[in-house]
Amino acid sequence: MSFRISNVGKSLMRHLMDTIDAVKAADVSPGLEYYAWDSRSDEAELSEVDLIGLAGWTFKENRGLWDVYAGITISTINDENLFREMAIIDAVHDMFGDDCVIPMRDDNGDEYTQLVVHEFEMLPAGNSEKRNYRPIGLQLKRTSNA
Repeated sequence: MSFRISNVGKSLMRHLMDTIDAVKAADVSPGLEYYAWDSRSDEAELSEVDLIGLAGWTFKENRGLWDVYAGITISTINDENLFREMAIIDAVHDMFGDDCVIPMRDDNGDEYTQLVVHEFEMLPAGNSEKRNYRPIGLQLKRTSNA
């Protein structure tokens, strides 16, 4: 199996999709959808549901000791008291908090190594008339050279 940088992004996305499934199962935000924040849509074009997605990530090989930095953005709609936002943040923290393990998968979906979260940082929020935006910053490291 040869390493492909795209597998890092796909593995982060898959883990985030598992988080979305957990949020929906807990009935926190039943309509929560994945959104690719890097696509840079106009806010008026966004779905009228809560959104979550990767908001960029970086990769540094560092002699086999990978350093990965990733952003996750949560956006709730018409969430005046931020109760849904906070419940979604709790679910994200459960899956991406310090020392959480993220399986690294190859093109076939088979796990071949892991990333471990070294830092979870909830960053200051922003908002518009209808939406709240909460970024989360992550630092991850590779657990083995498998």
